[in-house]
Amino acid sequence: MPISDDARFEFDVQGYIHLRGALTAGELVDYGRWIAGVESVDTSALNADDAERVQYHLNRPISRVIDADPRFAGFLDHPAVEPYLVEFLGADYRHIDNELYYTAPGYEGGGWHRGVSEHVVGHVVGGAFICPMVKAFYCVTDVGPGGGEFVVVPGSHRSRLPVETKGRIDLPGQHVFDDVSAGDIILFNEGLLHNGRPNSTDATRQTIIVNFGRVDAGVWSGYAPAPATMDAVTPRQREILSNTTGVWAQPDLSEVM
Repeated sequence: MPISDDARFEFDVQGYIHLRGALTAGELVDYGRWIAGVESVDTSALNADDAERVQYHLNRPISRVIDADPRFAGFLDHPAVEPYLVEFLGADYRHIDNELYYTAPGYEGGGWHRGVSEHVVGHVVGGAFICPMVKAFYCVTDVGPGGGEFVVVPGSHRSRLPVETKGRIDLPGQHVFDDVSAGDIILFNEGLLHNGRPNSTDATRQTIIVNFGRVDAGVWSGYAPAPATMDAVTPRQREILSNTTGVWAQPDLSEVM
């Protein structure tokens, strides 16, 4: 089913959309079991076929979580997310990278960054999205104020002016996701300035992160799926994991207006 015109407008203007309660209680129970099963995965063993690639990994705690447990491939085409990815990236969208990501107590915050460059049209041309990269946060824990919240600057995917970001926790116009419930999903255009805030609580924020691009998107260095994973997933998931471009590169949108 296509997404609504309101959802298209919201993503175009803001650069993100917050899908509340998109995951069921039963799903969250299953995901909790899967997460417990991979938390202690030996990342050296997981990457024994290519030890060099770990230099590109976050491993907080597990990068390439789909390879650690192919059941996580269900997040590539989850029915709550797939219609949005089709709209923003095209029906033939592809995987870029994937993480089981923890923001632990005491985390001091990250640095403001973008995955792709901002663009004057905000990655919409002729009424159609041309987003090079869209990331999905599957939130498996509640996140309130001070809990290492995700934060974006809405509309910065079409920013025309520079802003100093070095050493700053807060930026003008930011939106802090401090009202997140387990089961929510956040989708955002990687052209947005975004960051992770300090975690001053005693709870760990747990997120399953999958990064997506258009059909010509290359996989992020070090995140190409293992052959055994490709054998284990569904045909649709195998298609999403089958990048025809070897390594991710920023597409040239300089002529797109």
